[in-house]
Amino acid sequence: MPRYSEERREAVVTKLLPPHKLTLQASAEQEGLSLGTVYKWRNEASAQHRNATSVTSDRG
Repeated sequence: MPRYSEERREAVVTKLLPPHKLTLQASAEQEGLSLGTVYKWRNEASAQHRNATSVTSDRG
């Protein structure tokens, strides 16, 4: 099972956001990844963002 760098993961997830706004399917096809991998990476990035936002607002 291949391991991907954090930079690669971030690059793929970034393509899901504006201005690119690729679908999960399109991103997976372009990158040669499974749909499940891209879905997982998106969810992990979303969870990290929620945690970072929570920590920032707690310090308020």
